Amino acid sequence: MINKKIYIIMILVMSLLVPISSKAFWVVNFGTARTLHKGKFGFAAGLGGQMVFLGDPMLTSAFFTIPHAGFRYGIGERLDAGLRLAPIPLPFATVGPGFGINLDVKYCFTKPGSKFDFGIVLGFGGAHVLIEEDTRLAYSPNAALLGTYNVNETMQFTVMARYVNLAIPTAPEGSSANFVNIAGLSFGLKKDIRPNISILPEVGFYNYDGQMAGTGKSGPGFQYGVMIATSF
Repeated sequence: MINKKIYIIMILVMSLLVPISSKAFWVVNFGTARTLHKGKFGFAAGLGGQMVFLGDPMLTSAFFTIPHAGFRYGIGERLDAGLRLAPIPLPFATVGPGFGINLDVKYCFTKPGSKFDFGIVLGFGGAHVLIEEDTRLAYSPNAALLGTYNVNETMQFTVMARYVNLAIPTAPEGSSANFVNIAGLSFGLKKDIRPNISILPEVGFYNYDGQMAGTGKSGPGFQYGVMIATSF
């Protein structure tokens, strides 16, 4: 029988295999509206993918296997904080960094044990690289609203609405000509497969509206993924 220590080792190894060349911003959340208890530490890792259909004429960009990992820590009653990998969107990869991190704070408005939970997440992401003495920098404020229905003791269903703004001030013509606004919904499950071990599949649909070097890039997008999570 696989014990908890083996599960933790597996997901830690997955996080170490994350390549710095991934090119997509995670709009999906891989979590519920509930927060960790004070002093609790959580970790999750997994894989996903993205497809976007942008421009006129519309062109397809996709990345089918994007590794992902994140950490959370309970800092107070119904309040926790997280750090997650935050790659940048596909069409902007040529003018900005390929990978960064996102810090966020989540607050759950409902009390533990309720059938329905409601939470809010406020975050800020950033990335910086140096390519042949040329600096590339991107930043990204973001926010999300989460509603979770607790189906039973081992399963939760979550709907999330997220808004992301990403700007690349070091690209030609600056952030006014190199930015993207992303807004959409995602639908996820959290299924406990062992005590403190969960699997979290999720799919998301969103709208992409931005510019690259002053040229408009707009259209729909789709994301999917699955994570394994633990807390202790």
